Amino acid sequence: MTSELHWERGALGLLIAANMTADGLAAPCVAALVTRIGARRCLVIGCILMGAASIALATWVTAPWQAALAFGVMGLAAAFISVIPCQTAAAAWFGHRRPFVLSVLFAAVGLGGFVFVWVVTGAIQGSSIGYRMGCWVFFGFSVMGLLVALFLVRDKPAAEKLQVWENADKERFSRHRSSLKFPPPGESNGANLRVRDALCSPALWAIYFCMFATTCGSSFVIAHAQAHLRDLGHSPVAAAATIGIISAALVAGNLGIGSIAQRVGPRLSYFGALTLFALGLLTLAYATGSVGLYGYAVIYGVGFGAVQVGPMVLLSSYWDLKVFPMLTAFGLLMQTAGAAVSPVSAGIYFDRTGHYEPVLLVIVAMVFVSMVLLRVIGPPKSKSVEARPAGEDAGVHTGAHPTH
Repeated sequence: MTSELHWERGALGLLIAANMTADGLAAPCVAALVTRIGARRCLVIGCILMGAASIALATWVTAPWQAALAFGVMGLAAAFISVIPCQTAAAAWFGHRRPFVLSVLFAAVGLGGFVFVWVVTGAIQGSSIGYRMGCWVFFGFSVMGLLVALFLVRDKPAAEKLQVWENADKERFSRHRSSLKFPPPGESNGANLRVRDALCSPALWAIYFCMFATTCGSSFVIAHAQAHLRDLGHSPVAAAATIGIISAALVAGNLGIGSIAQRVGPRLSYFGALTLFALGLLTLAYATGSVGLYGYAVIYGVGFGAVQVGPMVLLSSYWDLKVFPMLTAFGLLMQTAGAAVSPVSAGIYFDRTGHYEPVLLVIVAMVFVSMVLLRVIGPPKSKSVEARPAGEDAGVHTGAHPTH
């Protein structure tokens, strides 16, 4: 778009900033709406907004300010059709299988995004109208999404039906997989926490710090990893090849943590994901030779995929599904802060010193602190219950009440 309309590169930054700002700021509002009107209606609203913005980009936009407005609407649409409503609906439909379902959801997002880039690129290159054809592809997908939301998506199953499914899963798991630790027995402790109550929990802020630290690492990789690898002597082609490896490993990490969480519990599996993520960043800092280059891509990719899913499984396990969307929205704001701070700080440090290694080591140290907090603080404790059965990762499985 910037090339065909002969805009300066500053306009490109304006479009991305408008998109990300609208997406991040809208998250709490969308979370409140998901609780009030349901995920299905939010998806419908998002698809309509995405379609309208796509039509505007394809037919109306000729100036940077117009494009910034359209990209802002796309950011707002993304808040309505991405993580918050989708994973809230998925969590409402599944209890014992929730870690696996959330991992499949994130894997589908990663795989879909990877494929969609090639679809849009091919449409633009094969069309006589240039980038505007890519906008029409967006419109087509928004229409398909609208149809899916209207005819296939339901906010939650009937309580009786869900209970039958959960009892069957509980019996099956207890008979064939006695070692499974997620979720725990589904008895309610009578606590009905509000958002303000959950925000007072040290466990919640430990999870948020984990999300902030890992976003600092992932945003560094997005902004500076390619340049750092070239500084270490790798060719641009070899450095770029790691992107594809990371994309494939990310999907593997998304899927892997779901089944692991079923066996060892969501907190311990998230701890392992953070370990891989930190090891991947540490490998990146000194990724000399082919082993370091491709080893970094595999380890980091798997770890990054796993840390995307881990905190969402914990949030949906420890707190009522009624507050889960808003807690997710606040977590996304923490991630937005990490995404804003890390790349800029790393760039400033490199301009002054000429290397990135200390920045990566600081991020690794932050992830290590996250791991310590996760293990020391543990699950939230309910004041209404004197004692609970043993089991470090006990959490809600039907969304009725938090177990701790």
